[in-house]
Amino acid sequence: MKFTVEEINLMCCFDTSSPKRLIAEMKELPIGELDDEMAELLFNTVRKLESISDEAFAELYIAPDSMIDD
Repeated sequence: MKFTVEEINLMCCFDTSSPKRLIAEMKELPIGELDDEMAELLFNTVRKLESISDEAFAELYIAPDSMIDD
């Protein structure tokens, strides 16, 4: 499963040491305080993370877009 640059950048704001920790931290955000676009991004990212295996998560390269060489 592919994650967008925006989803990867969002994940970088949280503890990415394990998928469970990442998902838990993302779900702790008060979604009602986010604008619609950010709330949708958060929801879609969590949904994708919940659907991948631990092995697939371990293969993800989670780094801010500015750190990725093209």
